[in-house]
Amino acid sequence: MEGVGETPPWKPQSGDTGRTYYYQSSGVTRAMSYATSLALLDTRLYPFLADPVAIARKRFGVDPLEVARRRHEYVDIAFKRLDAALRRAFIPGPWRTLEEEVLSFYYAALAASLSENRWVISRLALAEANRAYELLKDEKDEVVAHLGRVVGIRSLAYGRTYREPIAMVRGVPVYRIYSYSMSLLEYIRAARRLLGDDSWKPINYPVKKGVIFLEKHHVLRVLKEVLTEYIENRIRSLGEGVDPGLIEPIAGLVEHVKKIISARQKPRIEGGRVEIPKGVIIEDAFPPCIADLATRARKGEHLSHHERFALATFLLNLGADIEYVLDYFRNMPDFNERIARYQVEHLAGLRGSGKKYRVYSCEKMKTLGICRADCGTRSPISAYYRRIRSSKRLEAGSSQDKAEM
Repeated sequence: MEGVGETPPWKPQSGDTGRTYYYQSSGVTRAMSYATSLALLDTRLYPFLADPVAIARKRFGVDPLEVARRRHEYVDIAFKRLDAALRRAFIPGPWRTLEEEVLSFYYAALAASLSENRWVISRLALAEANRAYELLKDEKDEVVAHLGRVVGIRSLAYGRTYREPIAMVRGVPVYRIYSYSMSLLEYIRAARRLLGDDSWKPINYPVKKGVIFLEKHHVLRVLKEVLTEYIENRIRSLGEGVDPGLIEPIAGLVEHVKKIISARQKPRIEGGRVEIPKGVIIEDAFPPCIADLATRARKGEHLSHHERFALATFLLNLGADIEYVLDYFRNMPDFNERIARYQVEHLAGLRGSGKKYRVYSCEKMKTLGICRADCGTRSPISAYYRRIRSSKRLEAGSSQDKAEM
């Protein structure tokens, strides 16, 4: 299995080229419409675009879950797919056949959807988008533009070239060639999480009559943002209205997801001490001050410097990794991935002097106007663990009462 940071050895393999049975999204909504065409897309490489029902019926004459009952190897691939996503590793593949890719994605996505766990769904969506991003680097420009239109960037086009003069060499002008274009409004929507970085602001690109011109590597990065949202919406929609009695063929996969969630969320109390698995964050136990900051950050509301410091240091001191902390800030209007990552790593003691910063005390939080309730503790961290202990004792008491009835 490839590790994080390694170069994924993905190249299209010979075999089934994958006829185009794909969904077309309306913007970033959940509405999906089935379509077939002689389009450019190989859905073996981008299985989140495919209709698994149509493919299963065409190849096997039955629905996807019945295929899982008969062909366990597809569920095994789904295990590998989902496990890699949750470990932040590269998703393996592409697999040799269209059926392996599309059905394994469907089973993994359905298991994630049925979990109704935001972390599981977002991790799978991001991992699939990252894999697609790497594959798109080797695609023809026409394919990139077509996929962009399918997932919601309807104005994305290739071939409407803009030449920008950047230098003169011995009297001969040198141009930068922008081969892609899209409407400025769609760019602002699609790249909204990137715009906190000045290099992504429209002022840095040619804009003519409401159209912005871009190079391929810029388009791919914007497309990854759109793909992540598209895939996440697709995953969420798969579990809607599914009869629990029909998922028996992938019950092992669903149970696997539940165990992962439980391992992340289940604290233990021994004596008066709370033991929580490393990196597990229990959001329901956040004290009022931190819960307020977390909610506002996720909504994309502006947070002051002190509020951002309080939220980031709180999470880091609970053992959250850098990516987890950054996820809280991604929707903020001035989010800049490069700067935010540097700042969070600095707070974690990974840069500069190596000092890991502590969260503000409750007294300091009150002085700054961030405190939302008197929890009777000295710091938000203490309040967090007190809430967990209280919750687990209540659960234990409830279980004992039921046993005595």
